[in-house]
Formats: sequence, structure tokens, C-alpha cells
Amino acid sequence: MSKVLLCLLLLLASPLLQAEETNSRAPLHFCNSHWPPYSYGDKRAQPIGGYAIDFMREISKRIDYPVRLSILPWLRCLAMNKTGELDGIMLLTSNEDRRRFLYLTEPLLHDANLLWYRNDNQHVADRTTFEELQGLRVGIVEGFNYGEAFAQATERLQLAVESAPSVYSNFVKLERGWIDVFLVNRVVADFTLLSSPDLKARLVMRNGPFEPVGFRVGLSQAGKAANMLDQFNAAITDMTREGVVSTILQYPPLVLQVETPD
Repeated sequence: MSKVLLCLLLLLASPLLQAEETNSRAPLHFCNSHWPPYSYGDKRAQPIGGYAIDFMREISKRIDYPVRLSILPWLRCLAMNKTGELDGIMLLTSNEDRRRFLYLTEPLLHDANLLWYRNDNQHVADRTTFEELQGLRVGIVEGFNYGEAFAQATERLQLAVESAPSVYSNFVKLERGWIDVFLVNRVVADFTLLSSPDLKARLVMRNGPFEPVGFRVGLSQAGKAANMLDQFNAAITDMTREGVVSTILQYPPLVLQVETPD
């Protein structure tokens, strides 16, 4: 009788063990916003392409773990990583708030924000300190991380900062004279202006007081990837050493007109 009972228990436990094993290999779910040229998505939150998506697919192969990628509104992407509903963020920069709920990898690339002006603006100039932004109407993208030094300077110097929902909307405000200067890095700016050559011709770029910052993968501290930081870092180190990162970045981004997520 004891042997029969043991066999029954094993049969009952088998599906549970299989389910547990399957769940342990469920894809890691990462998000990013619609942030060309780093990540593109359609209104169904499906990824189309971009550097961050290429990075994640390469990392997935190297750590031998499946990933699922979604394109979501940025604030939702952050919120779902705080709760562990998602396992990570494909690409972002570091700040104090993000370090509270994410483990951040080594950087995949570095870039610095630049100053963009309308070309006939009297304020066009390189600026080496945040103090030199005083008196200007400064445009930024809502939710974008401009670094802790800029956040501190904004509060300390009471800079006149105005946010807009996208890079393109800031360029439109700049062209119409509603702001004096807009802050964004060269890669994102160049991509945004690809389909607007007339607008680009009316703008000029100058250097600003921003240091290059690292763009990293974020692993939710409450998600399934929380204990995988070393694996991600090893993959990124190898990708950088082998030139895979630079190869991905050397190709021009695919230009697509898509309906973005709400």
C-alpha cells in the first residue's frame, strides 16, 4: 500500500514540478518607451526596432534566457518595474530615484545632452556652466533624466524650465520662439529631425555643461531578473570587447512612421 501511495504522490507532484520548471524559464519581461532611435513601438506596445531592442536580443542570447520586450509609456514602464510586474528596463540612465528600485548594469554607451537653439536666437552660444542658463527659457522632455547635477542646478538657480511631452514638440516650441534653448543628445535629436529637414535647417546646436552619461539596462529589484546582474554585466562586457555594441550603433536607425502607444 505504501508503494502505491508513493506512486500516487509522485504522479500528483509531477505536473507541479514541471510547472515550476517552466515558470523558472518564463521570459524576462522588459519595457522601454517609444524613444527613437533607441526603441520603437506601435500602439499595441509591440517593439519594432531600435538600438535598445538590438542590445536586449543580443544579451538574451548570451545569457541563454528568453526575453519579452514591450514598448510602453515611460511613466508606466517605471511604475511596473517598481512593483515587479515587469523585470527590467531595456535602456536608461542612472539617478538616485531609479537606483532605489533598479539594479543598473555597466553602461552600453555614453552620450551627453547638447544645447539646441533657433539659429537666429540672440542667445546662441556654448555654455560651460548651468549658471549660464539663467535668464533663458529652457525646454526639456517630460520624464527624461537630465542628471542629478542639472536637477540640483534647476532648484538652486531657479532656472526657467518648461517641459513638453516629446523631443519633436520641444523643437517646435523652439522654432516658434516659445523657448530659448532645448536640451537633448545628438543621437535622439538627429533622428527626430530626419523627417523634418526644413525645421532642422532653422536650428543650431552648441555644447553645454553636461558630462557624458552611461546608458544602462535596469533590472527590477522586485522582478525575476533581480539576481542576474552579474550575468548581464558579463554579457555587456563581452559585447563591448568584441565590438558588437559599436556594430549595432553604426547602422542608421530605421525610419518608420508608426502610431505610438497612448
